[in-house]
Amino acid sequence: MIIAMAISSHAQKNINNVPVGEKVFLAANTTTFVTGETLHCKMYVLDQYTRTASAISKIAYIELIDHAKKIVSKQKCYLENGAAHADIFIPTTFETGHYKLIAYTQWTLNVSASNFYQTDITVINPFAAAKTNTANIFATTSTEKVPQTATASSATVKSNKKTYALRERASLQISADAGNYTLSVRKTDNLFENPQVNPSHFMASLLQQQNSPNSGALLPELRGEMISGKIVSKTSGYLKNVTVALTFKDKTFAMKLAKTDKDGKFNFILDHFPLNSEAIIQVYDEKRDGYSIEIDNSIEPDFSKLTFPTELNVTAADKQIIEARSIASQIENAYYNLKKDSLQQMKPVWPFYNTLQTEYLLDDYTRFPTIRETITEILQEVGFTKNRHGYTIFVRNYHAETSVYGPPLVLIDGCPIQDLNELFDYPANAVHKVGIINNPYIYGPKTFSGVISFTTKSNDFEPKTNFPFIKKTMLLRPAQEKYYFMPDYSTDKNSSIPDYRHQLLWLPELEITEKNTEISFFTSDVTGNFEITLQGFSSNGTPVFIRDFIEVR
Repeated sequence: MIIAMAISSHAQKNINNVPVGEKVFLAANTTTFVTGETLHCKMYVLDQYTRTASAISKIAYIELIDHAKKIVSKQKCYLENGAAHADIFIPTTFETGHYKLIAYTQWTLNVSASNFYQTDITVINPFAAAKTNTANIFATTSTEKVPQTATASSATVKSNKKTYALRERASLQISADAGNYTLSVRKTDNLFENPQVNPSHFMASLLQQQNSPNSGALLPELRGEMISGKIVSKTSGYLKNVTVALTFKDKTFAMKLAKTDKDGKFNFILDHFPLNSEAIIQVYDEKRDGYSIEIDNSIEPDFSKLTFPTELNVTAADKQIIEARSIASQIENAYYNLKKDSLQQMKPVWPFYNTLQTEYLLDDYTRFPTIRETITEILQEVGFTKNRHGYTIFVRNYHAETSVYGPPLVLIDGCPIQDLNELFDYPANAVHKVGIINNPYIYGPKTFSGVISFTTKSNDFEPKTNFPFIKKTMLLRPAQEKYYFMPDYSTDKNSSIPDYRHQLLWLPELEITEKNTEISFFTSDVTGNFEITLQGFSSNGTPVFIRDFIEVR
């Protein structure tokens, strides 16, 4: 007899064995945006003491906060080697005014709820009046005092020339130690630019702030995303060791099982892929009718200490710059479909029982109108009975007694089915295939006599969710990373498409493995001075921040 095993979750590492400090640095492509533009940013999460990429957190958060201290954009990012990048489109629904861009991990908030990285952002909406005080001269100061000393770095960035024509290829020769860097080339116009802390200043500040985590109120997301909640008993029944199931629905599904603790709390640690947001969480128990599910709210920082400048004055020169940038962004957005960023390909996700099952593609057989007939005539390893209480389903194994391990796990599109009437009432012609394991199967905290998994043609099965023990919800998941669009004018492919990019290049994941690296890009139809910025951290924790300028005529 074969017992198949799969582990659905892992315990977090003992907090006492986790390095005690984590610090976050965030680099943005600029600090002032006109609606219609895109804010690009790169997050670095560092070990507080070694000052190298942190190995603690796998998940980080980036939020944009308005002057009323409300979140207007929030993204969850998956960290790779302590780094992640994100982008935020600035829509015309944003008011003119001052914002804060913040970044944190759940582990940094363990020090205090206000322990997050922040930088000032200004948004100009030319289509709406500002609600901040516009009568005074614009003034802003950094909310954090940072030393103005920089750690020495031997890194250099050299362009092959200083002046370029429109749509000309430009080349940059980068010399730097191996590490993870961000490279930006953007038009400069000095429109309300707020001072940004660069990596060197950040590291000097970090050395003066040796904060240690507290007693561990918040766990680090050490192995991946954590989704938590609790079950509530309507009958004052037991709360401990009740199984809870989570399914993410899409063309590919992920299903997890977890057991509750003595207080009814459960915790799921999710895999990197798939990144589906639509989730179904249910109490997987014979006495499920006596429970309801509550999902924990996401951890939020404390914004009470945030301070925002209130002064903003737009001069005649500023108005010309704003108008030019607004027209440029409108033109770029009008050609969005021809200049789309591409999503990085997700790794294929196979069902947890993959390679162990016997698979039946139902179109290879005579089709039957009902699930009853399909089981009877096609699925040799499956049987069922029916009495006045409803259906019972089981797996057949002529070489071993499997019933002692309990009923089989029955799934439709990855969703565990507890009321078998839902299965037997489902139209058989909508089912694409059935995967069967007719051996005892251990998955997470439970043991089953086998697995019977039905996959529909459209992956659109919807379980009945009008019960308190089952909840359908949308969860914030990590954003899928992108490759940002860059035109290539070495051919005539894009010659007839207007190009009003102010951001000529944004490479948030520039991994340098050799001392000298060459990067090339094309200028646009926009003239003026452009700033080249290389910043980041070498593999040994040395901060790098280099600026240079080119001109486009």
